[in-house]
Amino acid sequence: MIPHRAPFLWIDRVEELEPGVRCVAVKFVDPADPIFAGHFPANPILPGVLLIEAVAQTAGVMLGSAGPQVSGAAVALLAAVTRFKFLKTVTPGQTLRIETTKLTQVGQMACIGGKVWVDGQMVASGELSVVSA
Repeated sequence: MIPHRAPFLWIDRVEELEPGVRCVAVKFVDPADPIFAGHFPANPILPGVLLIEAVAQTAGVMLGSAGPQVSGAAVALLAAVTRFKFLKTVTPGQTLRIETTKLTQVGQMACIGGKVWVDGQMVASGELSVVSA
């Protein structure tokens, strides 16, 4: 449903899907991912920008699953990130639960609410805008 592939695919599977409305995906944070060699060697944590990317990819599945007649295109591109907060660090070996909801849509631009959970605790939340391309 999205064009991303390893090493930049940040969702492993979709668990819940209401096409064009809501999506829940999961991602195992692999300790072998090379990002942890440099972020940070003595205390590896997942960069927040990759949590945003996981939300954006989940939003892409959500919007793309509605079909181009609803979403406007085959792929959604990240256009803006607003009000994103990182509440807890994510470390190798954890599993992300990524939830997205379409808040509004005007033409080709959609505003998406996103939340990321680990073991029932919210680790990040915010809004992003995507544009159909």
